[in-house]
Amino acid sequence: MQRTDKSVKRMRWCQSLGLAALSWVLVACAPMPVADPGLPEAAAGIPTEPRNACELAQQRGAPRSRFCAPAAGKPAESSPRAKPVPEPVRNEAARRGADSAGPQGSADEPVRESDQQGLASWYGPRFHGRRTASGEIFNRRDFTAAHRTLPFGTRVCVRSQLTGRVVVVRINDRGPFSGNRVIDVSQAAAQELGMLGLGIKPVELWLLEDGESDCSPSLSGSAP
Repeated sequence: MQRTDKSVKRMRWCQSLGLAALSWVLVACAPMPVADPGLPEAAAGIPTEPRNACELAQQRGAPRSRFCAPAAGKPAESSPRAKPVPEPVRNEAARRGADSAGPQGSADEPVRESDQQGLASWYGPRFHGRRTASGEIFNRRDFTAAHRTLPFGTRVCVRSQLTGRVVVVRINDRGPFSGNRVIDVSQAAAQELGMLGLGIKPVELWLLEDGESDCSPSLSGSAP
């Protein structure tokens, strides 16, 4: 009877020892726990090991190098862009002045030949205040002229072949009566043509028709 009890106790002890050994084997073969990728690598407040020289310099308080990538979660600073330079605005008045510097013919408008060509002279202070052939008092500041045959009151467009400038004059006197000159213009008209100080110079004449108040843009020829 005693032998039977001892056999039972020994069997139970062997079973307990086997279960303990099996438990240790199962624990040793169990896989290591894997960190959840969604969790932070370290608890808050515990410094992590720097992954590169840029993080090491940042932990030591050194300024960030321009070659280091920006820290995670911080937007990269945009590089300053050069401000666009506004295009220069052309002066409209200057453009109109350049476009209206003298008559210019149009490609659709036929060229109008001059009615007369020859030399022109001018007279001014010496004859200022004298009576003209038409009975008017000559004024050197008016845009008038003397012609041998044109009726008084005729309006004539005069163009200087030297400067290319034009002026409209009204015939109120007779002349010139010397040489091959075809017209004598007042001092004001000569100044407009750029003739002052140049003496006698070649010109072209156009008779203005009724309704014409200015020189036609289809004048032929050009200044040399």
